[in-house]
Amino acid sequence: MQDFISEEELENLRLKAKRRTYISYALSIISFPFYIYLFYISQYEKQNTFGLFIIQLIFVSFVLSLCTLGLLWYVIIKHPYNKFNESFKSKYVLQTINNIAGFENLQYNSKSGFDWDEIRNSAVIACGDKKYFESEDLLLGTYEGVNFKISDVTTKKLVYRDNKRKVEEIFEGQVLCFYKFDDTKISNGHLQIFKTEFLSNIIGWKAEHKIYTENKSFNNRFKIYSDDENNAYYILTPQLIQKIIEFSDAIGEQISLSFNDNKLFIAIKRESMFDALVDKPVYEQTKYIIQDAENIQKARDILINIRK
Repeated sequence: MQDFISEEELENLRLKAKRRTYISYALSIISFPFYIYLFYISQYEKQNTFGLFIIQLIFVSFVLSLCTLGLLWYVIIKHPYNKFNESFKSKYVLQTINNIAGFENLQYNSKSGFDWDEIRNSAVIACGDKKYFESEDLLLGTYEGVNFKISDVTTKKLVYRDNKRKVEEIFEGQVLCFYKFDDTKISNGHLQIFKTEFLSNIIGWKAEHKIYTENKSFNNRFKIYSDDENNAYYILTPQLIQKIIEFSDAIGEQISLSFNDNKLFIAIKRESMFDALVDKPVYEQTKYIIQDAENIQKARDILINIRK
């Protein structure tokens, strides 16, 4: 299988998947009045209450229309969409990022990601229940000489409410990890920095000591926890504090950071990376890939440089 696909080839695959998707939608909509007619002629003489009959007529026809759409998905849409989606993720994403200066040694696997234990040990977000943990779209490599890996992560937990069990989402977004980037400031234990919006069930276990810096604005925007107080103040220099604020403003999303040993984990609560969309031209989706790559650039340029 070739590793390169042109924008034109990918656009043709997208248009094919889009056409079949719209045809399936149209057929399922057309089937709705057809099912109404079938139900009407088969059940009208058996009806007792006209109002109830109308409700049953609409409900049954709607359900059958949804079933028709599901069948059409497997028969008409699934194959061309999967071909477009796999080509987009396995070929186009990687070749697009490879064209951005500074990225090297890139590997991408749409079906791989972080494992549950790694996220739990990072303490950057609440990892939830292991059986409901999901992570995909793993991209790893180096940017400007710094090793990184980034992946979509979704964590969930089982909760009990009103005597009912329900799986509740905790976090959905990206986790970015830089590793082996600075031997001069290895963190002894965890140093966790949570943007205030993260102060909910998105936070998992916290380190023992609550840390307050001399920067009141930073203390208002972020909550800091550390296993080692001296280590926290050693790493959190005034320059790094200012850079964390700068990074948070540049990303514009809820973030958290966790330093541990020679790794820096960053969680960003946002939509999934590298999703293939049939409704948008490929050239527009290229912009989204570049924006995802820019988050890696911003994190490295803002947070790592200051620590060297």
